[in-house]
Amino acid sequence: MTGQPVTYTGRSINRFEDARFIRGGGAYVDDLSLPGMLHAAMLRSTYAHARIRSVDAAAARELPGVAAVLTGVDIEGAIADIAPIRREGMGETPVPEHPVLARDRVCYVGQPIAMVVAEDLATAHDALGLIAVDYEPLPPITDPREAARDVHEPLHVHIGTNVVMKASAGAGDVDGAFAAADRVVRGRFEVPRLVASPMECRGLLATYDGDSDALTLWTSTQVAHRVKMFLGTLLRDAPKEIRVVTPDVGGGFGRKIEVWPEELAACFLSIKLGRPVKWSETRSENMVASHGRGYTADVEAAVRNDGVILGMRFRILADMGAYFLTSSGGPLGNAVQRVAGPYAIENMDVECLGVVTNKPPTGPYRGAGGPEAAVLIERMVDMVAAELAMDPVALRKRNFIPASAFPYETATGLTYDSGDFEAAFDRALELGEYDVQRAKQRDANKDGPLIGIGVATVVKASGGKAGVRVSNSRVRIDSAGLVHVYTDVSPHGQGTATSFAQIAADALGIPPEQVRVYHGDTDELEAGNGTTSSRGLAVGGSAAYMALQEAREKVTRIGAHLLGCAQDQVTLGGGTAHHAASGKSVTMAEIAAAAEDASALPAGLEPGLTFEVTWTLPANPFAFAAHIALVEVDPGTGDIRLVRYAAVHDCGLMINPRIVRGQIQGGITQGIGQALSEAVFHDGDGQPLAGSFMTYGLPHTESTPDFVLEHLQTPSPTNPLGIKGIGELPTVASPVAVANAVVDALSGYGVRHLDMPISPEAVWHALNPQA
Repeated sequence: MTGQPVTYTGRSINRFEDARFIRGGGAYVDDLSLPGMLHAAMLRSTYAHARIRSVDAAAARELPGVAAVLTGVDIEGAIADIAPIRREGMGETPVPEHPVLARDRVCYVGQPIAMVVAEDLATAHDALGLIAVDYEPLPPITDPREAARDVHEPLHVHIGTNVVMKASAGAGDVDGAFAAADRVVRGRFEVPRLVASPMECRGLLATYDGDSDALTLWTSTQVAHRVKMFLGTLLRDAPKEIRVVTPDVGGGFGRKIEVWPEELAACFLSIKLGRPVKWSETRSENMVASHGRGYTADVEAAVRNDGVILGMRFRILADMGAYFLTSSGGPLGNAVQRVAGPYAIENMDVECLGVVTNKPPTGPYRGAGGPEAAVLIERMVDMVAAELAMDPVALRKRNFIPASAFPYETATGLTYDSGDFEAAFDRALELGEYDVQRAKQRDANKDGPLIGIGVATVVKASGGKAGVRVSNSRVRIDSAGLVHVYTDVSPHGQGTATSFAQIAADALGIPPEQVRVYHGDTDELEAGNGTTSSRGLAVGGSAAYMALQEAREKVTRIGAHLLGCAQDQVTLGGGTAHHAASGKSVTMAEIAAAAEDASALPAGLEPGLTFEVTWTLPANPFAFAAHIALVEVDPGTGDIRLVRYAAVHDCGLMINPRIVRGQIQGGITQGIGQALSEAVFHDGDGQPLAGSFMTYGLPHTESTPDFVLEHLQTPSPTNPLGIKGIGELPTVASPVAVANAVVDALSGYGVRHLDMPISPEAVWHALNPQA
C-alpha cells in the first residue's frame, strides 16, 4: 500500500558497489590520467644504516625524457620532515621525524632517497639506475631488546636514547596480588612485523593550477582530510587551495592512514614543474615501506589455585623502526590498555617502550594494538590453564567480566559499555562442538594427527581516541527526490555505500536505490577523520543518521503542510509521505519542489533540504568475539590443517548482516595468516628476508576452512544506532585462537609455547628438540 514503511536495517541486501567492481568499473589511482602527466619512480636505500657521502644525479637528469630528479638537498627548507601526531606516552623526548627524502643518512632498507619524474614510467625507472649514491655503511641496530638497553650508540644522536616512547597503565595493588598468589606463571612472546598487503598498493596523482594557486591530489588513502592538513603544514610554501580526493581504494587495513614521503615529493614537483605527477607503488616497495605489529613482551600472572587471576604484569617492547610516521604511536598506546581483555583482573601493571631500530616505520594495521594485546593476554590465559591443569574454557569463565557489571572500567583505564561475554562464548562453544572435539582428542589414535582446540575471547573498541570520534555528514534531497549523503568515511571494502543507503532508506521511507553516497573529497565536507579505528558506522554512520533525522523532521513537516494534516499523522514509506485518514500522499520529489518555494512552506520554515551535522561519539563502544579453532597437526612433517572454525561476534546492531559476515571472513583470514605464515624478519645487517609474495606467506583458500558464524546483538548505548564496530574485531581474536589450537595439539609433547608464525618447520623442531 502507498506510504507503507519498509525496514531495511538488518537486511542482507546485496552491495550496490559490487556490480561496478566486478565488471571492471572501479576507478583506482592507477586508472587516472591527465594531459601532460609525468610518471614518478623512487630511488630507495639498499642499506639499513649508512652515511650518504653524495648523491650524483647528473646522468639521470640528462637522460632524454626525464623532467626532473628530486633529492634531499633539493627540498631542504622547502618540505618539513613528517612529524607524528603527538600521543600520550611520547612525553618530552624528541620523536624521530621521517625525512621526505634522505639527506646525510639512511636508516632502513627502502628509505626514499630520490624521486625521478619522466615522460613515461620506463624512462623514470631507467633513470634510477643512473643515480650514483656513495654510501658509508654503518652498524645497524636490529634487536629491539638491545635497543631498549641502549647497548649501541643511539640511532638518533640528538635524541640521546633509543627509547622514544613510553606508555603505561594499571591500577590496584599488583605487588600485593603477587604476594598473595598460589603461583606465578610467566611467558615471553614475540609478535613479528607484518605487511598489510592490500590488493592495491599506494598510489597518487598530483596536479597544480598556477593561475588559481590550487593543488589537487588524488591518493589512495583512508584519511583525505588528514592528508590535506599535513600537505598544508609540511609544504613550506603551500598553495592557497588544497584539495585531496580519494577514488576507489583497493584495501587499506590501517596502513593507508599515514601521510607519506611520496605524496609530499610528488606535490612539490607538480608545483615546481607545473605538470601532473603520478606515482604508483610496486609490490616490492610496499613490502619494505612500512609494517604493522613488531612487539616483544614478558608477562607474569599471579593466580590462585582455583583459577582466579589476581594480578598481571606486562613489560612490552614495540619495535618502531627508524622513524615515526604520522600514526606510528597509536598501536603502542592501544596495546597497553587492551591487554585487559574481557577479564575482571583488578590489579595490573603494564608498560610498553617504543624503541627505534634500523627497520622501516611501523603503524596501525587491522586492529592497531588489539591483536598484539590479544596474543599476550590470551596466550597467558592458556598457559595459566595448563599450569593449573584446568580447562581453558573454565578458566576464562572464572575471570570474565559478568554482564551485570557493565559499564565496567578495566584496570588499564578502558570503560566497556555493554555486553554478555559468557552468552556469546557459550554459543561459540556449541558451534565449535567444543565438548565433542575434546572427547575426540582424548580418544584419538596415537598414530594419527594431533588434534588441537584453541579458544580466544577478545574485545575491541570502535571510534578511536577522542580526536577522531568526531564525524561530519551532509544530507541533501534534490528536486527529483533523490537523497545524497556525504560522509567523511572512506570505504575500501566495507560496503559503506550500501549500509549508509539502508540507514537513509529507513529514516526517509524510501528504497535504498534512491540514495547516493559520496566520500573522500575534501571539497565536499569541511573536515573529517576518514576511516580508522572501526569508526565507519559507529561514528560516521551515526553522523549521517543524525543528519537524516533532521531531514526526516523537515520532510514530514512539509508533507503535513501539503497534505493538510498534523505532522504526527504523516507516515513515510514507499518514497512518499502518506496520510492514512485521507488516503492522500505526496512524493519525495513533490516535497523537494515545495521546499524550494517559500510560498509553499509552513510559516517560519526556511527553504531547502540540505542538512549538515557534526557529531561526536561520547565514548567508545566495545564489541566482543569468541573464536574456536580446531586443527590437526601431522607429527611427522609438522603440517598444520585448520579443520573447523566457529565464531560468535557481538557488534551491536547489524545494518547489513551479509556485509558483517564478509568483514568477519576477511578478518579471520588475515589472522590465520599472522598465526601460521606471515612475517617480515630482518637479518643482522637489517636486510628484510621477505620482499615479495614468493617469500611472504599470505593465507590462501586452501588454508582456510568453512567458517561457522553467528552473532549476538547487544546494542551499545554510546550511539543512536547501537553499533559496535566489526571491521577489526575478528583479526584481534583469530591469530591467537589458531596459535592456542596448535600449542594445544602439541601439549602432550611438553610444548608450552610457540611464537607466530607457527610454521611446519617450527612445529617439527618443537616435536624433535634433539634433532
